[in-house]
Order: sequence, then structure tokens, then C-alpha cells
Amino acid sequence: MVSFDVNKVREQLESLKNLPNIKEVIALRKRLNRELEILSIKDESKIEITEFPKITRAQKISRTLKKRFRFLRLIRNQFPEMSIRELNKQLTRRQKGLDTDIPDVVWQNPSP
Repeated sequence: MVSFDVNKVREQLESLKNLPNIKEVIALRKRLNRELEILSIKDESKIEITEFPKITRAQKISRTLKKRFRFLRLIRNQFPEMSIRELNKQLTRRQKGLDTDIPDVVWQNPSP
């Protein structure tokens, strides 16, 4: 579909008013009216930029640590004999690609 300018669409609608009510003319009027509505909505609507509150470095670190602790706590529920410190070491080893005492299945889905 060819994009129109609002003024061009209005001119075309004005020129169609004088034509008789034929099936094709009525369809063209409807299409031009829809195009005019779409173009007028685009002109009226302005994009509003909403600013989100800035996250401080401390908040970012806090969120990351909370996520990590929740993850380790789920794993600790399956391995109660290991301390959080030992689980943290195992997670660090796994992130480096080394072997760990905990199977990969548990790391991928720690839920019981």
C-alpha cells in the first residue's frame, strides 16, 4: 500500500464526493477514510519516554547476591550435609568449567 500524506488523502476524498455511489467508489471512500484515521492518529500520538528509576551499583550487587543465595539454598535442600560456603565453591568451579561433586542435573534444575 502506498503511504499518503494527510492533505493528499483529504483532497482525494473531496474529489470523490461528486462521483455517483458506485460500488468501487464507495469502497475507495471507505479505504481513504480508514487511511485518514490512521494518519491522523499517527500525527496526534507522540511517543512519551518514561524514565525508569536508576539502579545503583549497590542495588545491582544486592539483586545478584540474592539470586545466587536463593539458587544455592535450593541446592542445599538436596545436599544438607554441605555448607553454603562449600556450595558456593562448587558453583564457582562449575562456572569455570571444572568438575564438581554435585551432578549437572541439580545445577540445571535445583527444584525438588
